[in-house]
Amino acid sequence: MADNPSRMKADNKKKLNVGNLPADITEEELRELFADHPVESVEIFHYKQYTLALLLFKDKETATKALKEKENSVFRGRRLRMHLEFIVICHMKKDVFVHVVDNENVTEEDVYEKFKDLAKVQSVVLFHPLAYVTCTSPEDKEEAMKKIAEAGINVYDCNGHDQNQHIDVLRAAKLFFRNLNRVQMYNIPETWISSQDELKKAVESSGTVTEVRVTTGNFGPAAQVFYETADEAKAAAEKLNQQLFEGKRVHAHHVIATMIPNFKTSVYVENLDKTITEEMLYAHFEQYGEIDFVNRRKFGDEHGMVCFKEESSVDRALECTTMPVPKKEGEENETEEKTIVVKRYDGPLVLDIKLPAMKKGTSSEEGEEQKQRPPPQPLAKLWPIYVANLPYKADKREIKQYFSSYGGHIKFIFSPNIPSYKQSQTSMVMAALIYFARREQANEAIKAFNGKHFQSKCLHVFPGRKDTYFDMEKSIKVVRLNLAVTEEKLFEKFRKFGFIECVVKKDRTTAYIEFRDKDIAEKVLKLEERQRPVRCNVEPVTGKINKKIFKENDEKISLAMQEIIDKNPAVLENVSSDRSSGPPPLKRSRFSGPANFGMQGPRNQFNPNNGGDFSNPQVIQDLLRLAFISGKNLGEGLAISGNSNPFNSGDPPLPNLNLTNGFGGGNQRNSFNNSNNGNFGGSSNNASGNMGGGNRNNMGGGGVNRNFGQNVGGGGGAMGSGGYGRVNMGGSNFGGKRFNGGSQQTNRMGQNNRQGGGNQNRRF
Repeated sequence: MADNPSRMKADNKKKLNVGNLPADITEEELRELFADHPVESVEIFHYKQYTLALLLFKDKETATKALKEKENSVFRGRRLRMHLEFIVICHMKKDVFVHVVDNENVTEEDVYEKFKDLAKVQSVVLFHPLAYVTCTSPEDKEEAMKKIAEAGINVYDCNGHDQNQHIDVLRAAKLFFRNLNRVQMYNIPETWISSQDELKKAVESSGTVTEVRVTTGNFGPAAQVFYETADEAKAAAEKLNQQLFEGKRVHAHHVIATMIPNFKTSVYVENLDKTITEEMLYAHFEQYGEIDFVNRRKFGDEHGMVCFKEESSVDRALECTTMPVPKKEGEENETEEKTIVVKRYDGPLVLDIKLPAMKKGTSSEEGEEQKQRPPPQPLAKLWPIYVANLPYKADKREIKQYFSSYGGHIKFIFSPNIPSYKQSQTSMVMAALIYFARREQANEAIKAFNGKHFQSKCLHVFPGRKDTYFDMEKSIKVVRLNLAVTEEKLFEKFRKFGFIECVVKKDRTTAYIEFRDKDIAEKVLKLEERQRPVRCNVEPVTGKINKKIFKENDEKISLAMQEIIDKNPAVLENVSSDRSSGPPPLKRSRFSGPANFGMQGPRNQFNPNNGGDFSNPQVIQDLLRLAFISGKNLGEGLAISGNSNPFNSGDPPLPNLNLTNGFGGGNQRNSFNNSNNGNFGGSSNNASGNMGGGNRNNMGGGGVNRNFGQNVGGGGGAMGSGGYGRVNMGGSNFGGKRFNGGSQQTNRMGQNNRQGGGNQNRRF
């Protein structure tokens, strides 16, 4: 049976992760070590020379007490490293520096002893060849790095754009047990990205594959392949690493998600052209010696790394000053020489990556503007709404059903793949443009669905063609967020300060919150770190920030929609409305039926000689209007109006309505004179020809069962259930509103209108 995710999440809060353990540690020793805090279960994991254990306690309080008591204590000559298991590592702290160790036999205790007199050391994490030393504060780290440099020891800062992606290294060091059966692959072919079947076919010979995934992060696509056992995953990584697939030299890693080079055998290359691929870099530098691997991932456009197998190759590579670069098509020579810089790569470096230049007038908050292009011509005639925070697992059929539930006609849905937004929360999300046939349908959808929950996600719904910006005075920018923090969690945590208008998380670590009042925003900005409801930094919003992730007229968006329409024009076909789900319909104006309530013929031209066509909803609408606004007997009213059309007259004031005369109470029959104005059944003076059986003027039982469709119905297909000349409104449902023929209570299906007009429900 598969493990219950909810149970596992709850158990993680009661688990203690104990690292830096001896390789031969036993369960009995761990239970004895934590004897004061009884342990329910013990799991021990090994990877290379590293060992850690997961200890499950009866509750979170017991685990927390054990952590406080045993953290940094020494056991069999090793300083224990601990944390509660539910943590997520998503950024480097500012109080950490990194040191490169030369010998694989060096332990965390050796590193601790080396720096304890030069820095206020809080903890050490070692994942060869990198040792991460945490100081008591960022200020202590800065002071310590100066002392260490004076002592002639090389240490490196971890903040900024670095090659080694220290976060990946720390995850591997502390949480390697989570990925023992996983192989992470980079620099993968396009066919693997577009088809997971192609990926599975390519790797199936490497072991027993249980699952494959393709992810697209901030630094390009990656493939994850899961095997049945950890040993199979380890062997598969060794087999697949540096193999060519469709011209791509693939990097395959077991457990760790980054490449740590041998600093003694590596060089670092600057000033590379953007067109240079890893394969081109490999081909150029293999003349200097046998290469272990080449990496441009996470380096920025102008940087690269070459790791040789022999240290002697480095000296030869340092003499390289140029590299051939492909020319543009149409030029005579195929390549030209471009100057590059090659340096010895003897330790982690912080890159000075140049950010893309911004256009004049663009805010630093908003970044580079996208090129503009009008939407495809067929879509320009429709009315879009923008919807964000949609669950990624929802398919278009479910989205159509939900957003058409109030009666609108959806003709097209488009959702682009934006990796930074898609992976901004624990469960992937997406944004979409939903196109309606009419403007009023789009406007009503914005009112109906903004702020509503769809599959547990709170939706943001804005006009599709109008920019919607955060109010700078009322908004805050939240940065350095934990990946586990969703928009819903931010809303719950910050709502205690005041009313929140909108929360948008634009990527994994950045979100914007708009409050109703600027005083609330100012109050939150002044909070100290310990007063903030989540672990984050809070900054003021200094530029125009659009609440949307993309716009309809962005060039890439417009071209993508055009491509879809060109391939399949049928995507613009109508979608029927469905009232089975979603919020209740909005209130409509008087006598204004839903969009699909057929307005056949001019509004006020009722033809009594149309053969009694009660399949025409307009006829029903006029009949109901007559029944509710007439102040006298129907026959008398028609006689007074003469040959004029009574349906053209205005509504009388409601207080003057008298619905007792011929409409309810007593046994009066609503007789119709033998004139064209009052004849509802052709040339006869009764309704039997088209509306019922017998010679009595009833609008209900007997004879033909008239079914008025989904918009008028309820207590049967006809307008009532019989009776001598009594107007039986029954359970009729008109445009989403019910007409009660009795007292002001819920409608009783098929019940005759016998009560006086004073208690009639006149509200449409």
